[in-house]
Amino acid sequence: MNRLLLSFAAIAMLFAACEPVNTPEEENATLTITSGETMQLSHEAAIHTITYTLEGAKEGALPTATCSAEWVTDIAVGEVITFSVETNDGDARVAPIIVKYANQQKTVLVRQLSPDEAALKASYFGGIYYGSIYSPGKSNYFMHLSDNGFNEQGKDKPNSKYYALDLYAPLHEGDDKPTLPLGTYTLNTDDEPQIMTIGMEYSGYRETDADGASYEPSLYDNATLVVEEGKVTLTCTIQGTEHRVVFSGTTEIINALE
Repeated sequence: MNRLLLSFAAIAMLFAACEPVNTPEEENATLTITSGETMQLSHEAAIHTITYTLEGAKEGALPTATCSAEWVTDIAVGEVITFSVETNDGDARVAPIIVKYANQQKTVLVRQLSPDEAALKASYFGGIYYGSIYSPGKSNYFMHLSDNGFNEQGKDKPNSKYYALDLYAPLHEGDDKPTLPLGTYTLNTDDEPQIMTIGMEYSGYRETDADGASYEPSLYDNATLVVEEGKVTLTCTIQGTEHRVVFSGTTEIINALE
Protein backbone atom coordinates (compact mmCIF):
# COMPACT_ATOMS: atom_id res chain seq x y z
CA MET A 1 0.00 0.00 0.00
CA ASN A 2 2.83 2.35 0.95
CA ARG A 3 4.60 1.46 -2.31
CA LEU A 4 1.45 2.38 -4.26
CA LEU A 5 1.19 5.74 -2.49
CA LEU A 6 4.87 6.40 -3.11
CA SER A 7 4.37 5.60 -6.79
CA PHE A 8 1.50 8.10 -7.10
CA ALA A 9 3.58 10.71 -5.30
CA ALA A 10 6.50 10.12 -7.66
CA ILE A 11 4.26 10.47 -10.72
CA ALA A 12 2.76 13.71 -9.37
CA MET A 13 6.24 15.10 -8.75
CA LEU A 14 7.26 14.10 -12.28
CA PHE A 15 4.33 15.97 -13.84
CA ALA A 16 5.00 18.99 -11.66
CA ALA A 17 8.63 18.98 -12.77
CA CYS A 18 7.53 18.96 -16.42
CA GLU A 19 5.30 22.02 -16.10
CA PRO A 20 7.00 25.19 -17.45
CA VAL A 21 8.00 27.71 -14.83
CA ASN A 22 8.15 31.34 -15.87
CA THR A 23 11.34 33.20 -15.00
CA PRO A 24 11.15 36.65 -13.37
CA GLU A 25 11.94 38.24 -16.75
CA GLU A 26 9.07 36.34 -18.35
CA GLU A 27 6.68 37.22 -15.55
CA ASN A 28 7.52 40.93 -15.83
CA ALA A 29 7.64 41.16 -19.65
CA THR A 30 4.85 42.92 -21.54
CA LEU A 31 3.74 41.69 -24.97
CA THR A 32 2.01 44.30 -27.16
CA ILE A 33 0.78 43.97 -30.75
CA THR A 34 1.67 47.32 -32.33
CA SER A 35 0.26 46.70 -35.82
CA GLY A 36 -3.27 46.25 -34.53
CA GLU A 37 -5.21 43.19 -33.48
CA THR A 38 -7.34 43.10 -36.64
CA MET A 39 -6.06 42.88 -40.22
CA GLN A 40 -8.04 43.12 -43.46
CA LEU A 41 -6.27 41.58 -46.44
CA SER A 42 -6.81 41.55 -50.18
CA HIS A 43 -8.06 38.33 -51.80
CA GLU A 44 -4.67 37.86 -53.47
CA ALA A 45 -1.87 35.62 -52.20
CA ALA A 46 0.71 37.70 -50.32
CA ILE A 47 3.10 37.91 -47.37
CA HIS A 48 1.96 40.05 -44.43
CA THR A 49 3.58 41.38 -41.26
CA ILE A 50 2.56 41.70 -37.62
CA THR A 51 4.67 44.04 -35.49
CA TYR A 52 4.99 43.73 -31.73
CA THR A 53 7.03 44.82 -28.72
CA LEU A 54 8.24 42.64 -25.86
CA GLU A 55 9.26 44.97 -23.06
CA GLY A 56 11.08 43.73 -20.01
CA ALA A 57 12.00 40.35 -21.53
CA LYS A 58 15.54 39.01 -21.58
CA GLU A 59 17.64 39.75 -24.64
CA GLY A 60 16.84 37.50 -27.60
CA ALA A 61 13.49 36.36 -26.22
CA LEU A 62 10.76 35.80 -28.80
CA PRO A 63 7.05 35.05 -28.63
CA THR A 64 5.41 32.19 -30.50
CA ALA A 65 2.77 32.57 -33.21
CA THR A 66 0.37 29.91 -34.48
CA CYS A 67 -2.72 29.64 -36.66
CA SER A 68 -4.90 26.62 -37.37
CA ALA A 69 -6.31 27.90 -40.69
CA GLU A 70 -4.91 26.03 -43.69
CA TRP A 71 -4.82 29.17 -45.84
CA VAL A 72 -2.48 30.94 -43.39
CA THR A 73 1.01 29.49 -43.86
CA ASP A 74 4.73 30.03 -43.31
CA ILE A 75 4.47 31.84 -39.97
CA ALA A 76 7.91 33.08 -38.91
CA VAL A 77 8.81 34.95 -35.70
CA GLY A 78 11.74 37.36 -35.46
CA GLU A 79 11.84 41.08 -34.87
CA VAL A 80 8.45 40.97 -36.60
CA ILE A 81 6.00 38.14 -37.31
CA THR A 82 5.47 37.31 -40.97
CA PHE A 83 2.90 34.99 -42.53
CA SER A 84 1.58 34.12 -45.97
CA VAL A 85 -2.00 33.76 -47.19
CA GLU A 86 -3.22 31.86 -50.21
CA THR A 87 -5.42 33.40 -52.91
CA ASN A 88 -9.07 33.52 -51.87
CA ASP A 89 -11.39 32.59 -54.73
CA GLY A 90 -14.48 32.24 -52.54
CA ASP A 91 -16.28 34.09 -49.77
CA ALA A 92 -14.51 36.29 -47.24
CA ARG A 93 -12.79 34.27 -44.52
CA VAL A 94 -11.46 34.93 -41.03
CA ALA A 95 -8.74 33.26 -38.96
CA PRO A 96 -7.08 34.08 -35.61
CA ILE A 97 -3.29 34.15 -35.25
CA ILE A 98 -2.38 33.44 -31.63
CA VAL A 99 0.74 35.21 -30.34
CA LYS A 100 2.07 34.00 -26.97
CA TYR A 101 4.86 34.80 -24.57
CA ALA A 102 5.03 33.13 -21.15
CA ASN A 103 1.56 33.52 -19.61
CA GLN A 104 0.48 36.27 -22.02
CA GLN A 105 -1.61 35.68 -25.14
CA LYS A 106 -2.72 38.06 -27.86
CA THR A 107 -5.02 37.33 -30.80
CA VAL A 108 -4.66 38.97 -34.21
CA LEU A 109 -7.83 38.47 -36.22
CA VAL A 110 -7.07 38.17 -39.94
CA ARG A 111 -9.89 38.74 -42.45
CA GLN A 112 -9.24 38.02 -46.14
CA LEU A 113 -11.63 39.67 -48.57
CA SER A 114 -13.54 37.85 -51.28
CA PRO A 115 -12.64 38.81 -54.88
CA ASP A 116 -15.76 41.00 -55.21
CA GLU A 117 -15.09 42.78 -51.89
CA ALA A 118 -11.52 43.52 -52.96
CA ALA A 119 -12.57 44.83 -56.36
CA LEU A 120 -12.79 48.46 -57.40
CA LYS A 121 -16.45 49.49 -57.20
CA ALA A 122 -17.24 51.28 -60.44
CA SER A 123 -19.97 53.92 -60.40
CA TYR A 124 -20.17 54.15 -64.18
CA PHE A 125 -20.41 51.68 -67.06
CA GLY A 126 -21.35 53.07 -70.42
CA GLY A 127 -20.24 54.07 -73.88
CA ILE A 128 -21.09 54.39 -77.54
CA TYR A 129 -22.69 51.92 -79.94
CA TYR A 130 -21.17 52.14 -83.44
CA GLY A 131 -23.09 49.30 -85.05
CA SER A 132 -21.05 47.66 -87.80
CA ILE A 133 -19.39 50.86 -89.12
CA TYR A 134 -15.92 49.68 -88.10
CA SER A 135 -16.63 45.97 -87.93
CA PRO A 136 -18.68 44.52 -90.83
CA GLY A 137 -20.93 41.73 -89.63
CA LYS A 138 -20.43 42.59 -85.96
CA SER A 139 -21.65 45.21 -83.51
CA ASN A 140 -19.04 47.46 -81.91
CA TYR A 141 -19.47 49.03 -78.48
CA PHE A 142 -16.76 51.35 -77.12
CA MET A 143 -17.32 51.25 -73.35
CA HIS A 144 -15.74 52.50 -70.13
CA LEU A 145 -15.78 51.29 -66.55
CA SER A 146 -14.90 54.04 -64.08
CA ASP A 147 -15.01 54.83 -60.40
CA ASN A 148 -16.11 58.44 -61.11
CA GLY A 149 -17.37 58.58 -64.69
CA PHE A 150 -17.18 61.69 -66.88
CA ASN A 151 -18.03 65.36 -66.44
CA GLU A 152 -20.81 67.20 -68.31
CA GLN A 153 -18.49 67.78 -71.26
CA GLY A 154 -17.76 64.07 -71.49
CA LYS A 155 -14.18 64.49 -70.26
CA ASP A 156 -12.30 62.55 -67.60
CA LYS A 157 -12.71 63.71 -64.02
CA PRO A 158 -9.72 64.38 -61.71
CA ASN A 159 -8.31 61.56 -59.55
CA SER A 160 -10.25 58.88 -61.41
CA LYS A 161 -9.67 55.46 -62.95
CA TYR A 162 -10.86 54.45 -66.42
CA TYR A 163 -10.95 51.03 -68.04
CA ALA A 164 -11.60 51.37 -71.80
CA LEU A 165 -13.18 48.36 -73.53
CA ASP A 166 -13.52 48.03 -77.31
CA LEU A 167 -16.18 45.31 -77.47
CA TYR A 168 -17.51 43.25 -80.37
CA ALA A 169 -20.78 41.34 -80.30
CA PRO A 170 -23.38 39.87 -82.67
CA LEU A 171 -25.17 42.39 -84.86
CA HIS A 172 -28.00 44.20 -83.14
CA GLU A 173 -31.27 43.65 -85.00
CA GLY A 174 -34.39 45.75 -84.81
CA ASP A 175 -35.13 49.41 -84.19
CA ASP A 176 -35.06 49.25 -80.41
CA LYS A 177 -32.26 50.81 -78.35
CA PRO A 178 -29.09 48.70 -78.60
CA THR A 179 -27.97 46.94 -75.43
CA LEU A 180 -24.71 45.16 -74.74
CA PRO A 181 -25.32 41.41 -75.10
CA LEU A 182 -24.90 39.33 -71.96
CA GLY A 183 -22.00 36.91 -71.85
CA THR A 184 -18.23 36.68 -71.47
CA TYR A 185 -15.87 38.83 -73.54
CA THR A 186 -12.18 37.88 -73.74
CA LEU A 187 -9.16 39.80 -74.97
CA ASN A 188 -8.48 39.37 -78.69
CA THR A 189 -4.86 39.89 -79.75
CA ASP A 190 -5.63 39.49 -83.47
CA ASP A 191 -6.08 42.47 -85.78
CA GLU A 192 -9.43 41.14 -87.03
CA PRO A 193 -12.34 41.80 -84.60
CA GLN A 194 -14.11 38.69 -83.33
CA ILE A 195 -17.55 38.33 -81.77
CA MET A 196 -17.63 38.35 -77.94
CA THR A 197 -14.11 39.74 -77.65
CA ILE A 198 -12.31 42.81 -76.35
CA GLY A 199 -10.28 44.48 -79.08
CA MET A 200 -6.72 45.01 -77.84
CA GLU A 201 -5.66 48.13 -79.76
CA TYR A 202 -8.21 50.59 -78.34
CA SER A 203 -8.70 49.00 -74.92
CA GLY A 204 -6.66 49.81 -71.83
CA TYR A 205 -6.36 51.48 -68.46
CA ARG A 206 -5.68 55.10 -67.58
CA GLU A 207 -5.98 57.23 -64.49
CA THR A 208 -6.03 60.97 -63.98
CA ASP A 209 -4.22 63.34 -61.65
CA ALA A 210 -5.69 66.14 -59.53
CA ASP A 211 -6.01 68.35 -62.63
CA GLY A 212 -7.81 65.71 -64.67
CA ALA A 213 -4.82 65.02 -66.91
CA SER A 214 -4.26 61.38 -67.80
CA TYR A 215 -1.16 59.41 -66.97
CA GLU A 216 0.28 57.27 -69.73
CA PRO A 217 -2.39 54.66 -70.58
CA SER A 218 -1.58 50.95 -70.27
CA LEU A 219 -2.77 48.10 -72.47
CA TYR A 220 -4.16 44.93 -70.92
CA ASP A 221 -1.89 41.88 -70.67
CA ASN A 222 -5.11 39.86 -70.56
CA ALA A 223 -8.71 40.70 -69.77
CA THR A 224 -12.10 39.07 -69.29
CA LEU A 225 -15.39 40.97 -69.05
CA VAL A 226 -18.46 39.16 -67.73
CA VAL A 227 -21.74 40.94 -68.50
CA GLU A 228 -24.76 39.79 -66.48
CA GLU A 229 -28.19 41.27 -65.94
CA GLY A 230 -27.51 44.36 -63.83
CA LYS A 231 -23.87 43.49 -63.14
CA VAL A 232 -20.54 43.72 -64.95
CA THR A 233 -17.21 42.25 -63.76
CA LEU A 234 -13.85 43.00 -65.36
CA THR A 235 -10.79 40.97 -64.44
CA CYS A 236 -7.59 42.06 -66.15
CA THR A 237 -3.83 42.11 -65.75
CA ILE A 238 -1.88 45.30 -66.34
CA GLN A 239 1.91 45.19 -66.24
CA GLY A 240 1.75 42.01 -64.18
CA THR A 241 -0.77 43.34 -61.61
CA GLU A 242 -4.29 41.94 -61.40
CA HIS A 243 -7.18 44.42 -61.45
CA ARG A 244 -10.77 43.50 -60.67
CA VAL A 245 -13.62 45.95 -61.25
CA VAL A 246 -17.29 45.39 -60.42
CA PHE A 247 -20.25 47.50 -61.53
CA SER A 248 -23.87 47.08 -60.52
CA GLY A 249 -26.57 49.21 -62.06
CA THR A 250 -27.82 50.51 -65.41
CA THR A 251 -25.56 50.60 -68.45
CA GLU A 252 -25.54 53.89 -70.35
CA ILE A 253 -25.18 53.50 -74.13
CA ILE A 254 -25.33 56.28 -76.73
CA ASN A 255 -26.32 55.19 -80.23
CA ALA A 256 -23.88 56.83 -82.68
CA LEU A 257 -26.10 55.82 -85.62
CA GLU A 258 -28.93 58.16 -84.64
